[in-house]
Amino acid sequence: MCKTRVLSTKGDTVISSCLGCQMYYLWHNNLLLNFTSEAFESFREVVNSLPFHKNSLPFPDDEERIILHTPNDDICFAFCYEEFETFKQAIDEAMYMNEVYVLMSK
Repeated sequence: MCKTRVLSTKGDTVISSCLGCQMYYLWHNNLLLNFTSEAFESFREVVNSLPFHKNSLPFPDDEERIILHTPNDDICFAFCYEEFETFKQAIDEAMYMNEVYVLMSK
């Protein structure tokens, strides 16, 4: 793995990137997902386009959760409303901070 710079830490999510290879690393609890810049932007668009209340469903513990598919079809996230909002905020903050770092390096 590259030498990374942390872009965002919110709740159980940490997002970092490497300026050298331009990969994004998304840690959530014990999952680590790797994205190219283009794939991370696409993932962000999908996440931000999902309305929670239209896509959530009750889980066995009676909590409404949204299922978020990852680029690997066998791995999905299941977020309650608050977790989902925090996850989206982490992704948005990471994109913003990456833009700041890019501008600072010019």
